[in-house]
Amino acid sequence: MTVDTGAPSFWLSLPDGFTAVDLAEDPGDRMCRIVDGLDALTDVSPEQKLSIAVAAESALQAQLREGAVHVSNCLVPTDGGTIAQGVLSLFLRQEALEPRGTYPQRAAEQLTAAWPDAEIAVLDFTPGRAAVVARDLTVPVSGAVYGLPGSGAVTVRQLEVLIPHPWSPHVLAAVFTTRNLDHWEGWLPVVGAAIDGISFYPPRSDSRDDLPPDQWDTIRKAFG
Repeated sequence: MTVDTGAPSFWLSLPDGFTAVDLAEDPGDRMCRIVDGLDALTDVSPEQKLSIAVAAESALQAQLREGAVHVSNCLVPTDGGTIAQGVLSLFLRQEALEPRGTYPQRAAEQLTAAWPDAEIAVLDFTPGRAAVVARDLTVPVSGAVYGLPGSGAVTVRQLEVLIPHPWSPHVLAAVFTTRNLDHWEGWLPVVGAAIDGISFYPPRSDSRDDLPPDQWDTIRKAFG
């Protein structure tokens, strides 16, 4: 799928389990769609279905406020007969990337200084080398969202992959968030496959004329 933004477009080919969210859809319709999807996956209680749907919509609204350009829900059955839920959100952030090739390491060093308790690495993915950070966050939750008095907090784990755009002064931030910390090892290959499905170039079936000449005409770019 093509993700058009005010900044450069990018392309996605997500693995099974991910469902792209229509960001223009009515919130109530989105929640009903999630519940319908849960019915197709496994037999879970109405309470768990409601909890998952409300949590997904609450997370989506938070991501939209932060400028998300794409959001996908991921629902997978666990060995315990429950549903593990995650949210993949993509952001395009304008940043100074020069000198080219050094951004992932520089970003990793900055993240290490900012979040000393986080797990941070520089890893290679299909769309390019990226700075990767994983950390646990405590997120406040209003009881009103669930029709309950008072409020509380939940712990989520967030994996953020920062990929420098190859020709534009932007960083693509892919952020995966889940409350299912006990399923973390199972999430890692799923998220890795999703990151590898990101591309800054159109599928080969598309014409190269869909891109500006300075992105494919390397001879003219070098000697013109």
